[in-house]
This record gives sequence, C-alpha cells and structure tokens, in this order.
Amino acid sequence: MEFKYFDVIDKLRATIEQEETEHMEQCVDLLYDCILSHGTIYTFGASHAGILSEELYYRAGGLMLFNPIFGREIMLDTTPITHTSQMERLVGYGTSLAKSKAHFAPGDVLIAHSVSGRNPVTVEIAMAARESGAKVIALTNLSYSKSVTSRHPSGKRLFELADIMLDNHGDVGDAAVAIDGLEQKVSPNIYRRGCNHA
Repeated sequence: MEFKYFDVIDKLRATIEQEETEHMEQCVDLLYDCILSHGTIYTFGASHAGILSEELYYRAGGLMLFNPIFGREIMLDTTPITHTSQMERLVGYGTSLAKSKAHFAPGDVLIAHSVSGRNPVTVEIAMAARESGAKVIALTNLSYSKSVTSRHPSGKRLFELADIMLDNHGDVGDAAVAIDGLEQKVSPNIYRRGCNHA
C-alpha cells in the first residue's frame, strides 16, 4: 500500500506557507506589541485543540509568557472522553472558565484554537477576551467552519470574533488520506513535530 500521508502534509505545509505568511507576520507584530506593553498572552483550546496550549506552556526552549486557560473537564485525560464533547458544547462553561482562569485586559492577546470554531466554550472565551479589550488570534479551519453553524446562541463562530485568523487549510472533518476500499478517510492533517492530532 502506498503511504500518502507525507505527501498530504507536504502539500498542506506549502499551502499554509503561501496563504498564511502575511497573517503569521501580523500575529508576530501583535504578540511583540503585547510583550513590550507588559500584556498577557493567553492560549485556549478544548479537547484535542487544547494540545496546542499544553505544547506552548512551560516548554523547554519555549516562550515563558504563555498563559494557558485549562478546564479540567475538557482535557484529554477526562473519562469518559465523550464528556469533553458535552462540556465544550455547554453554554456558559466558557464564560465561567474565562472569569475564573483569565483576567483579560486591553493589550492582552488570546490565541484560541478550534478546528470547527463552532462550540460554545471557545466562542465564549473569545467573546470574553474581546469584551475586555483583548485581541483574539483564531487558529481554525475556515472552510470547515463556514460549512457548519454555530452551537452558541449568538450564532457566532470563532473566525467571526478574531482580530487575526490563521487558517489551517485542513480537510473538513480533519481526516486527510483516502485508502482504496475504505469509505472514511484516515489520518488527521493537523501536524506537529512528528505527531498528528485533530
């Protein structure tokens, strides 16, 4: 069987480099200004999207200024794992997390990661950041997010709350590799230093 995953990832990386470089440079400028003004950089993601916050936090060789917003109920060691999906869809949970775990202020930056950008927990944290005068960087899948409706009463999706949006250009549903004889694609196309996760 031909292994196609590296080809898919190489093509995706090239697309991101071509399409998102300007947005990444805008993020660098925003984070630079935040650091110089002694603001706070917050990060958030739920379930698999939360791995980004874990990776950035307290990381050898990393930037010590990242402040993750962790919610115990949406971490991947939660049992049963389906509970994380229920919690990220619970209206009000993101507002509660923002109040208890973040102190957003003007000059701060929130980096929020959600592939679909539709679940209330991420929408509410982004809303809380904006309402407090903080800037929002959204890491999402724009085509995926535009193909679904918000699960939040506001009708908003993450990209609609962002000051800067980084599109991961992944496949809708994340799985990227078609295998002959299988109806469902396999292998998520979110790639991180040799690991892959949705």
